[in-house]
Amino acid sequence: MLSRNHARAMRPNQHETPQETHHSRARAWIAARLITLARVYFTWLFGWAILHALFGDRWWWLFLLNTFAVYLFFPLPLVFLIALSVRRRETWAGLGIALALGACLYGELFLPRFLWQSGNPLDSPTLTVMSYNVLGFNEHPEAVVAAIRTADVDLVVLQELNPWVAAAIQQDLADEYPYQVLDPQEGVTGAGAISRYPLHPADETLPGQWVGNPQILTLEFVDTSVTVLSFHTYATNFVLSAPEAIEWTVRERERQTQTAVDYITAHSGPLIVPVDFNAGDQSTAWALITQVLTDSWREAGWGLGHTFPGADSPGSSRYSLGPIPVPMWMLRIDYIFHSHHWRATSAQIGPWDGVSDHRPVIAELVLTAVDP
Repeated sequence: MLSRNHARAMRPNQHETPQETHHSRARAWIAARLITLARVYFTWLFGWAILHALFGDRWWWLFLLNTFAVYLFFPLPLVFLIALSVRRRETWAGLGIALALGACLYGELFLPRFLWQSGNPLDSPTLTVMSYNVLGFNEHPEAVVAAIRTADVDLVVLQELNPWVAAAIQQDLADEYPYQVLDPQEGVTGAGAISRYPLHPADETLPGQWVGNPQILTLEFVDTSVTVLSFHTYATNFVLSAPEAIEWTVRERERQTQTAVDYITAHSGPLIVPVDFNAGDQSTAWALITQVLTDSWREAGWGLGHTFPGADSPGSSRYSLGPIPVPMWMLRIDYIFHSHHWRATSAQIGPWDGVSDHRPVIAELVLTAVDP
C-alpha cells in the first residue's frame, strides 16, 4: 500500500505539463517498488537473525542459511542507495538495524587489532601454528613442501595427509621439522603433525567416528607440556546431498564437537586445537567449541579469513553449478582454537599450494599462563 505522499505524487498536479505528470508518476512507481524491495530484504535478514538466535542449526535449511550468513549483508550498499533515494524513515531505521546486526556479528573482524590488543612482552614464549588440509588426492607433494617452508612456523598440523605427501615431508623437511607424527592414508582420512619442538603421541584418543583418526599429541614447549588435539569433522555436501544427508552431517558434527568439548573440559593445561571443522562461525558446532576454547582468527585475524573452496583439482570438494565451479574462498571452515593459557597475537591465511581445496590458517600464540 502506498503512503499518502506517494498517492499524492501519483495524482496529476494542475501546474504540471502532461510530460511532467508522467515523470512524476514514474518516479512514484519506482520509489514504491524500491521501498517494497527494501522491506523484503529486511524481512529476510531479520527473520534469519531471529531464527539463528533462537534455534541455531536445528533444521538443515537453517544450517545452510547460517553457513552463508555473511552474504545476507552484501546487499547493504544497495539498500543504502535505496534509502537515499526514497528518504523514508522506516527504510533508514531498517538500514541502521541491519548495520548494527552486521557489526555485532562481523564488525570485530574489520577493526584494527591495536584497539584492544597490547603488544607481546619480550619474555613471553611464542609458538606459531599452522592448520593445513592438503587435500587427500593431492599429487603435488613438492607444492605442499614449498608451502610449509614458506610459512616457516613452529608447528604444522595436517589433514587429509596421503602417503606420497607424507613421504616428501619426511624426506625434505626432516632438518627443519625433526619431530614428526604422521598417519598417512589414501583418500581423505590421513593426518599428521610436524614440529620444531619435541612432539610425541599421547596415550589416548577421542571416541566415536571421525574423518580419519583424531590425533592427541604432547608438545614440549619451553618446559611446558602442551596438548595438541587434531580432528577432522564430517563435511556437508551442499550441492549433491539430499536434505536428510545434510541433516545427518549437521547432527553428527555437533556430536563430534561435543565429544571434543568433553575431552577439553576434562583436561587441564595448555591446549591447541588446529582443525578442519567443516562448519562456519555462525554454526551451533562453533558455538559449542568456543564455550571452552578461543577462535584465534576471531581474536587476532583481520577480514573474513575464508579458507574454502580452493582449486578445482581432482578430488577437490569445490562444488560446481553445472559446468561452472562456484567462486573460490567462500567460507571459513579451518581453525586454530586454543585454551585460555594462550593469547593469539596474530592470525593470517598461510601460503597456498595451488592444488588443495583449502588454504592454511596460521596463528601466533603467546603462552600467558600455565595451570599449577
